[in-house]
Amino acid sequence: MTIKETDLYLPVCRFFEKEGYMVQAEVNHCDLVAVKEQETCIVELKSSFHLKLVYQAMERQRLSDMVFVAIPRPKKGQKQKSWKQMIQLLKRLDIGLLTVALDSPLNSVEMVLLPNQNKVRKNAKKQKRLQKEFSERNVAVNVGGTTKRKIITAYREKALELCCILEQQPFVSYKTLRLWGMPEKSLQILRNNYYDWFVRKQRGVYALSEKGKMALFAPEFETVVAYYRKVWKERSEEV
Repeated sequence: MTIKETDLYLPVCRFFEKEGYMVQAEVNHCDLVAVKEQETCIVELKSSFHLKLVYQAMERQRLSDMVFVAIPRPKKGQKQKSWKQMIQLLKRLDIGLLTVALDSPLNSVEMVLLPNQNKVRKNAKKQKRLQKEFSERNVAVNVGGTTKRKIITAYREKALELCCILEQQPFVSYKTLRLWGMPEKSLQILRNNYYDWFVRKQRGVYALSEKGKMALFAPEFETVVAYYRKVWKERSEEV
């Protein structure tokens, strides 16, 4: 059986959620980010251990002290010389290690190494960007380790929310959106129209374009659209 990075995502996600963390996948190029109170854990998922994974983990240490790599549990156990060398390297670099028992129906996760407080100098700007992206997402729809698939960023999620609003209205103005409590960032998304999902009718007034209508029925956006359709349906009923 060919193992993919995405096979590791759900077991690792559940592992952190059981510990009380909120989890999001593919946040600013990090496979998985788990947040609880003031602690942020970053996990890079790989189907096997190699140097590229180590380089990624070292880069993530500029964002958080709690960086892990997650790989499948070794089939031949943990007594091999290569395994011991890997552990020694990760300890030296202060990188945590999680193994996933993909060869078991339980897909259990074991924390083999827990990182200590490393002394890698943090990049404050990138830290802030990571935290901002995480906090601005409302729907956990991405899968860590995904390649060749559209990532639902906070920006794309907000654009889809606007599509859901305009699906119920022939057009909407900035004034109306402000009255509904929409942040200025959402109005900027309308102005920028990055995905061509909106049509400017007049100054400060927008409608849904044909591309926007198609986006509402795109399979990759199904979960996000369902979430915001429900939110705005409930809000309209309250009004």
